[in-house]
Amino acid sequence: GSLISLSTCIAAVVMKPGTGLSLALGILAVFLVAGIVGLCNGIGANYAKVPPLITTLSMMILLSGVAQGVLPVAGGKVNTGFAKVMMARAGIFSVSILILLIVYLIIRRFMYRTPTGVSVYAIGNNADIAASMGVRAKRVSVLTYVIAALCAAVTGLLLASRIRIGDPLVGTTFGLDSITAAAIGGTALTGGVGMVAGSIAGAFLIGMLSNMMNILGINHFYQYVLKGLLLVVAMIIYSLSSMVEVKKHDRA
Repeated sequence: GSLISLSTCIAAVVMKPGTGLSLALGILAVFLVAGIVGLCNGIGANYAKVPPLITTLSMMILLSGVAQGVLPVAGGKVNTGFAKVMMARAGIFSVSILILLIVYLIIRRFMYRTPTGVSVYAIGNNADIAASMGVRAKRVSVLTYVIAALCAAVTGLLLASRIRIGDPLVGTTFGLDSITAAAIGGTALTGGVGMVAGSIAGAFLIGMLSNMMNILGINHFYQYVLKGLLLVVAMIIYSLSSMVEVKKHDRA
C-alpha cells in the first residue's frame, strides 16, 4: 500500500506536463524504486533472516515516511497526456482493463508454465523441503517480492493517472484489500495453494463492495469492519476445509 502511494508521488513530481523526457523518467523512476523495494524485501526476508511479516511491515512504515517526504500533502501534477491514455475507455473496455489482462496473462504463464513459477508453489508449501529437492528457494522468493513490488508500481501509475496528482496516503487501504482479495479468491495465507484468477476475482469482489458502500454513503469505519470480517470468514472456511481434507486423507 505504501509503495502504491509512493509511486503516485514520484509520478506527480517527476512527470512534467507536456514533456516527453520527464514522462519517460517518471515511469522509469517508479519502476526502478519498486524494483529496489522488492529486492530489499526479498533480501531482508531470505538472506538477513528477518521474518517476512516484520520485513514488509517495516518497509511499509519506511515507504510511508518517504512518500510524505516527497509530497507532504496531495499535490504535484501527472503528465496530462499520459493520464488520458491510461484512463481511456470505449464502452465497457478501457486501458486499465487491458493492462490488467496483460499482467494476468504474464503472471499466469510465469506461475503455471515455468519452472520458477512451480517453485513458488513448492516454496509456499514448504521452503525447506523445496530447497532439499534442488529448488533455489531464496532466489525464487526474492524474485516474487520484486514481481509483487512491480505490480504495486503499475497500480500506482494507474491511480496517479486517475486522480492526476500524487497522494502519500492514497494506497493506505490496499494492504488489507490485497490480503482479503487473495484470501477470498482461494489463496491460502499459509502458502502453497491459490490461483491467479482467484485473486483477481477476489479483487473484483472487494472493488464492487467498496463501490457499492460508497454509493450508499456507508461510513468508512463500517467498510473496514466488513473487509476485516470477510478476511476472518475466509480464513475460517479455509481452516475448516483443510481439516476435512486431512480427515479424508487419514480415512483413506
